[in-house]
Amino acid sequence: MSPLHHAIVWIDHREAKVYRIIGNDESQVQVNSHHSLQRLHHRPGGWEAGGGLPEDGEFFGRVAATLDQSGGILVIGPGDARLAFKTYLDHLHPSHAPQVQTVERTAPPGEEELLALGRDYFPLIPVAAAHRQPLPPAS
Repeated sequence: MSPLHHAIVWIDHREAKVYRIIGNDESQVQVNSHHSLQRLHHRPGGWEAGGGLPEDGEFFGRVAATLDQSGGILVIGPGDARLAFKTYLDHLHPSHAPQVQTVERTAPPGEEELLALGRDYFPLIPVAAAHRQPLPPAS
């Protein structure tokens, strides 16, 4: 099955905003962590060393579910959650892991800044049209 869209994932320990760019349209879904009051700590010797899933693996799973049929994925965010999410994809969603183009540290940008970043990474995507269609809620 060919990819249908590119995705930009802005993630921290409380939430993820996933922007999917499909041709001239983009849509966004927000996934909230059920552990939003806790900090996600990505420690050496933890999960990637065989120590079990990260504390908020369920959150990462819901974010990963939004990435089906992505041709390219950018993972960005202000803290360690972006790194932990990439490790999660590497281990539990190996079909998504090769689609990740970059993992970058960023402050919370506005929607237009995120979409501009996506257009820089995925130059074949035309400038987005004003019409936006909401995504179904994440399960």
